[in-house]
Amino acid sequence: MTEEIKATFINLLENLVPMHRLLGVQVLEISDGFVKMRFPFREEHIGDMRVQRLHGGFLSAAADICGGAAAMTQMKSPHDDVSTADMRIDFLRPGKAKDILVEGQIVHKTSRTIFVDMKILHDDSEDPIAVGRGVFVIKHK
Repeated sequence: MTEEIKATFINLLENLVPMHRLLGVQVLEISDGFVKMRFPFREEHIGDMRVQRLHGGFLSAAADICGGAAAMTQMKSPHDDVSTADMRIDFLRPGKAKDILVEGQIVHKTSRTIFVDMKILHDDSEDPIAVGRGVFVIKHK
C-alpha cells in the first residue's frame, strides 16, 4: 500500500464517514489486512453511569468499524463495496471511562468473504476488554 493510498484511506476513515466522525476515529496504523485505531473517550460512550463503564454498543460499533477497515484494505478499486455480514463480540471485562484501542486483523479471505479478528483494549493494558470476529463481504466492481 503506497503512502498516497494510505493517506486517502485514513482521510476516508477519519473524516468522510459521518459515524466515524461522531465516534472520533483516529487511525494509528494501517497495512495490508491490518488496522489499529484509537477511539477517544467521550461521556456519551458510558453505558452504566453508576460505575462509569463503557457501553457495549459503543464497543461493538468500534469493533465493526475497525474490522470493516481491515477488510477494506483488500479493495482493488474505489468502487468496491465492503459490508458486514456477521459479527460476534465477547465482552471479557468492563471498559473504563477512557480511550480505547481497537485492532482488526484479517485471518482468512476468499474471493468474496473476509474474516477479521478484532481486539479492544485500553492503551495501558495488554488485557483485552473485548474480542470479536467479523465476517465481511467484498464485492469487486
